[in-house]
Amino acid sequence: MKRSWTILKDIIGAYDEHKDMLLTVIDEKGEIVCVNANMKKTLHLKDPRTEKVNFFDLLHPVNLSDFKIAIDHAAEGLPPARPVEVYLKNGYYHPMKWEVNYIKNIDGTKRYLCVGQKLLDDKRLRQFNILGEKNYQLIVEGINAGILFQDKRGELIAVNQKLAEVLNSTLERLYQLTNIEELWNTVWNITTEDGAAIKFQETPFMRALKTGLQQTEVLIFKLKSGEYRWLHFTSQPLFDDNSLQPYSVVTNVVDLTYEKKLILEIQERKALFRSFMSQTPNLTWVVDESSTLLFASDAFYRYFGLTEKTALNKKIEDIIPASVKDSLYQKHVEVLESSQASEFIEKVQLANGAELVFHINIFPINEIAGTKLLGGHAVNLSEKYNTERKLRETNDRLLLLTRATSDAIWEWDMQTGNIFRNDSLMDMIGYQVDDPRGLSWWLRRIHPEDRNRVSDKVKDSTDRNQHSWQDEYRFKCADGNYKFMRDKGYIVYENGLPVKMIGSLQDVTSIKQLESQLTEEKLERQKEISEMVIHVQEKERTRIGHELHDNVNQILSTTKLFVDMLTPSSKEEKLAKQKSLDYILLAIEEIRKLSKELVVPHLKNNGLVPSIETLVEDIHLSTSLKINFEHNEECYLLSPGKKVALFRIVQEQLKNILKHSHAKKIDISMQFNEKEVTLIIKDNGIGFEATQTKRGIGLANIYERTRFYNGFVDIDTKHGAGCILTVIIPAT
Repeated sequence: MKRSWTILKDIIGAYDEHKDMLLTVIDEKGEIVCVNANMKKTLHLKDPRTEKVNFFDLLHPVNLSDFKIAIDHAAEGLPPARPVEVYLKNGYYHPMKWEVNYIKNIDGTKRYLCVGQKLLDDKRLRQFNILGEKNYQLIVEGINAGILFQDKRGELIAVNQKLAEVLNSTLERLYQLTNIEELWNTVWNITTEDGAAIKFQETPFMRALKTGLQQTEVLIFKLKSGEYRWLHFTSQPLFDDNSLQPYSVVTNVVDLTYEKKLILEIQERKALFRSFMSQTPNLTWVVDESSTLLFASDAFYRYFGLTEKTALNKKIEDIIPASVKDSLYQKHVEVLESSQASEFIEKVQLANGAELVFHINIFPINEIAGTKLLGGHAVNLSEKYNTERKLRETNDRLLLLTRATSDAIWEWDMQTGNIFRNDSLMDMIGYQVDDPRGLSWWLRRIHPEDRNRVSDKVKDSTDRNQHSWQDEYRFKCADGNYKFMRDKGYIVYENGLPVKMIGSLQDVTSIKQLESQLTEEKLERQKEISEMVIHVQEKERTRIGHELHDNVNQILSTTKLFVDMLTPSSKEEKLAKQKSLDYILLAIEEIRKLSKELVVPHLKNNGLVPSIETLVEDIHLSTSLKINFEHNEECYLLSPGKKVALFRIVQEQLKNILKHSHAKKIDISMQFNEKEVTLIIKDNGIGFEATQTKRGIGLANIYERTRFYNGFVDIDTKHGAGCILTVIIPAT
């Protein structure tokens, strides 16, 4: 036992550096085992080892339950809850907060370390004690309303737990408040019921201090959580004996939030009911058990030519036409006797011969003040009935038409989703007539490339209130093949809403195939003409090349012989002769080069690769440019025209590089496979901006020749980075 006492003293000693704390160890029955000096002094306790004291006896009865819950919470090993605020007795009760911690078994007994702290400073405690002598029960036990004691300046002296709950706060936070006036005017959001901000000096408690009379008012508090509280303040001044000036004021605070919200809700419901009764297009009414009209919609008054002033509180059978009241009165009686709602369709013949159809509901309403009430609701279905009759007639005519025609016809009821297709349509697509096929089934069989377009067009036509639409698409038939369909739809509207779509379907597959065939033949003819043009151009280039080489060069050679025979006598004449010979030789060489470029190489005999190799060798002989030509085996699938095109592309690009790029090195790669030929020409020249440089004749020829054979051209270049030309042409 001595060892246990020592351990408990050590536990308390660990906290005792905080001199303002009250520390005690109690068992599960509340018996005090050990206390610190501050608690012994504050509560005037004797040594628990010599005189037993039960901590629970020190608590006010209203706090006992909360404190025991805190003990149970600690015993279960849960994280510490927030401190318990209680009133503890020291000759009188004063507010404190306590934290309860479970102590692990020392000798097999459950024990708890309770750490307490006073909530009032010494000055406020003295004021609290003065009030407590006469009002402690009101402060501590006032559980039905919040209690607030304030001094002459409005500073807080005492509050009860209920007020802390109403303000969503704690006793500790409330007792820490000082300079209430400053907080009230600048920080807190408090208004009157009219929404006007109320100054501190205008509050009920300050008015009570000024006038010496009881003051009441409802104030609205906006809490930190954003929630609003309606609080009714009743402030009563307190006087010392034989004093005319109050020394304090006590305020009773009642939370009216729930009642106020109920009132607002009732007002909103009334406004909603009024709005419904004024805006509903249907006939609505409420009568009591004697058929007296209590409420009715504006539509009810308008329909029967009444006003609220003349019809309200009158018997309903006295204010509605005889053609309506007989059946309506009987139904009212039946519902009153059975207390079961009644629903029926009623046809009414007006005096002018018009027939109206109503869907009527009559139902009992919960008794109010012992009086049975009935509600009624009537919807005018006359227009709907007429529309349905017209639709039935239209459907009958449509059915006859579909049986009498061989056209493919469909009908979509947009309200039910049902789609009707006649026999001709189902024969066209090859599916069974009896199987139900909805819109989604049809859309799934439209070719994926056409599906979204068709779906969007149908939706767009109804969104824009159009009366028709049409489109062509591919549809997958029962045999798995696609047919080209030309679809037309006509839209039927009712009250501005689309209710039905009627259309016809036409198989245009043969027309599409013929159009495709004609297009292919036209392209083939254009291709043949283009090939003929290219062939003629190449033939003409070759003729001009031979003419230059065989005739013009022969003339120049003969001219050179004649000039060479001249015997100049002076130095100037000799110089003129030599210049003439040089220019003639230069012309002969230029014409020889030009004729060689113009003449088509014998690709059929020599092949494309050897012809390009010869072109590269010629450039090597005349320049210092290094050209590397890589290739795989010759592709014998290429047509002569494609070989000429590829040769001309290489020739044209090399000419461009020599003329513009200042390159030192060129890499040529030509790779053949069964599908295509890939030609890549790369140089390390100065490059150019492809997006800003105008396309010259050379590049235009490259693009034109490649496009003619359905090929692909790409130029990758920029300033200072050379140029890469990629050409891909199909092999067959």
